[in-house]
Amino acid sequence: MDVAFLSVCSAFWTGSNVRVAAFACACKRGAGWCKKRWLREMIQHIIRRNQEAGMKVKGLVAGCGLAVAMIGGANAADLPVKAKGVDYVKVCTAYGQGFYYIPGTDTCLRIGGYLWAEGYYNTYTNYPSVNNKTYSIATAGLIWDARSQTEYGTLRSYFDLRFRWRSSDPWSNGPNGVDVDVWNAYIQFAGFTFGHAQSFFDFYANAGVLGTDPATIGDDTRLNLIAYTHEFMEGLSATVSIEDSADRLAGVVPQDPAAFGTDSLQTGSHVPDFVANLRAEGKWGSAQVSGALHQVRALDLNNQFSATDTWGYALQAGVMVNLPMLADGDNFYLQAAYANGAMSYLGLQNPSGAYIIPDAYLGLAGLSLVSGWNITAQLLHNWNDKWSTTIFGGYAAFDVNNPVAQASYGSTGGNNYNVGGNLAWTPVTNLTIALQYDYTVMEVNNYVATDFSPALASTKAHRGLLFVSRNF
Repeated sequence: MDVAFLSVCSAFWTGSNVRVAAFACACKRGAGWCKKRWLREMIQHIIRRNQEAGMKVKGLVAGCGLAVAMIGGANAADLPVKAKGVDYVKVCTAYGQGFYYIPGTDTCLRIGGYLWAEGYYNTYTNYPSVNNKTYSIATAGLIWDARSQTEYGTLRSYFDLRFRWRSSDPWSNGPNGVDVDVWNAYIQFAGFTFGHAQSFFDFYANAGVLGTDPATIGDDTRLNLIAYTHEFMEGLSATVSIEDSADRLAGVVPQDPAAFGTDSLQTGSHVPDFVANLRAEGKWGSAQVSGALHQVRALDLNNQFSATDTWGYALQAGVMVNLPMLADGDNFYLQAAYANGAMSYLGLQNPSGAYIIPDAYLGLAGLSLVSGWNITAQLLHNWNDKWSTTIFGGYAAFDVNNPVAQASYGSTGGNNYNVGGNLAWTPVTNLTIALQYDYTVMEVNNYVATDFSPALASTKAHRGLLFVSRNF
């Protein structure tokens, strides 16, 4: 028990019993606890005694205030200390739901993800009996979306990473395995986009088609790029983009494989692809026209130490119209594209991989480009807030323009078409269970069997999919 504490307060105390009680209390409960208890009882006793004597309480309480001050000075360690203020997570409403301020910054962050479970059944013409007809894919996706406001507009960093386990598919019949796929990883600032993102050539990009593996005709490509988007007014913009051409190389094969072999003569990428688009969007829907330039480069048959090259190109136009008169969220897509020496931009479906559709054929006279076109459509209808149906289909054709290549590979070109649809059930928010079916045909025109022609004039494939997804 502190001597200063007892001596000061005893000066205002008239009875000795309380002092004795204070000493006893200190022995049992400890000085810190007893001081508080003793001080409270002392003040109440003084007030009561002096009120009886007609004295003013105000002065007496002031006297006890001196005792409190002395106690505080002598025993500051016995008093509770207020915790220091800390930063806390606040909701950020500037960019929609799910964003929070990173403590101590003005950056808003959304962390989300998704899980997909996919089971496929496949069958196609001349199916190898040793290959699997069923296979499965499990995907875990993680999303980080960080945004902050600057004098140049919104600074955004977006990252979508997919961890995927899949069993052997029926075409490659390869081993089961795990892969990691960087789906998106880009920075947007002052109209620029840097990183790995959807090609700015794309529009429809399989919008309502489910599953990891592509199921309809049309380009849907993610690659490394640098792009700049200028917004003329609300809803109208134009983009120019420099895109890595390594993901666009469809190959260059000899027009006369009997003389030069069947290996691709394509060289590595030396120049990126140049892409531009003009886009409009509003409550009615959206529309886009886009174009791409693609370098076709191959070894020179006259001099294997040099290369020959030319430029291919692709053009595309698409429109999406909202159909609220049918149901909320309904829409219709229509898209068409043409390519010459840039066949990857058509997004052809070649399930068995048995048909070679290169960018060009190479002969002693140089490169002969392959051309083609496609058209794709899709209708999405919501029956109610839990059930929806998507119907999609596409048609494509390509031409082999070189007569030597026609004779060598046994065709003048080919056709590719597919149709499909899905029925999706969303019993609760962010959970979808769906069934999907698609039918794909790849066939060649004016087929003649040669040493280098496909084994069959056509291949037909049926595929069913059970798809379950959970977003969070």
